[in-house]
Amino acid sequence: MSGEGELWWCEDRRHRLHAQGGAAVLGKAVLLAAGVLALAGCGSPVVPKPTPSTASSSSPSSQPSPSPSPTPPILPCPAATTDARMGNSNSAAGHLVYAVVLTNTGLQTCTLDGYPTLTLMMGVDPLPTTQMNGNDGITSVSTTPTLLTIPVGGSASFVLQYSDVPTGSEACNTATYLQVQLPGGSVGSLASAEIQACGGVIYASPFRSGTSPP
Repeated sequence: MSGEGELWWCEDRRHRLHAQGGAAVLGKAVLLAAGVLALAGCGSPVVPKPTPSTASSSSPSSQPSPSPSPTPPILPCPAATTDARMGNSNSAAGHLVYAVVLTNTGLQTCTLDGYPTLTLMMGVDPLPTTQMNGNDGITSVSTTPTLLTIPVGGSASFVLQYSDVPTGSEACNTATYLQVQLPGGSVGSLASAEIQACGGVIYASPFRSGTSPP
């Protein structure tokens, strides 16, 4: 029933109850009870409250974790930042053995692998040089190249051997420098030295950890 119709019905019910005032007591009581029940529903129409819509809370989409930056490769040691010097010797008569020490003076870690390329120098002039890769009979010197990682300020070495006893008429020129060329063709570092290698024959080991002679 609409609101206006309900109000009209309630008003009509009140008039009818008033007009029936002379009825019997029992009937009046019954009518009054019925009127009370009828009037109980004559309030303002109840309008249901709208149920508030609950906005679905959307959780923020999870972002993938950023991938870690790849570690840059460690590059071979360049000659420009590799200091070469003659280290200690462990020599017998006629057979000289030196550790040639290489120090990383750069700002980054670098690597050494393989054999050096050596040239005997007299001042700025190269001398005839024959390089043999190996240990010349010293079994404690490895002939297997090993990749070495040299930190900033760190050092490695290789073993230099030669003979200062001439064979026949071969010359024993005295070199004042040993030029050390690192793998990769970089310009050689110079180690101040006094090397009298007869016939210009020298032996070189691979790069190795440590700086002591064998």
